[in-house]
Amino acid sequence: MFAGLPGIGVGTLFYVLIALWMPVREIAFVVTGRSSWARWRLIATQLVFAACIVASVAAADRLLVWMLGGNQPQAPGPARWLNDELGTRLPESILAAPIVASVLLLCGVLLAVQVARLVVTLANRRLTTPGLQLNPKDRAVLDGN
Repeated sequence: MFAGLPGIGVGTLFYVLIALWMPVREIAFVVTGRSSWARWRLIATQLVFAACIVASVAAADRLLVWMLGGNQPQAPGPARWLNDELGTRLPESILAAPIVASVLLLCGVLLAVQVARLVVTLANRRLTTPGLQLNPKDRAVLDGN
């Protein structure tokens, strides 16, 4: 295990994305009349926090580039290793690779959660379908034997 740079992990990425989603979600509550000023105040607070996180990561990136003595860092990543032309179009940041890794990991976690949710839903539907006959082994598990 290794320590990463603060602000570019999966948890922070999830927080920032959820904070950006909050106003979009709240519009549905405005339409149905269930929104309030207190909710919008909370959303504004979370958006300010998310903006500060993004700004601090951008500032840390620029500071790290300056401390390393480079004006234009070469962004590490598979695209640069495979094709220099494609790599030159990457964002010029030393944090590009860790952020992409966090995005991919978050996508994998969210996909796994949705697949697990689908499996549980289908299993529950199978068990509650009227007229469905379970084999004796499954019935024994359900009865706790």
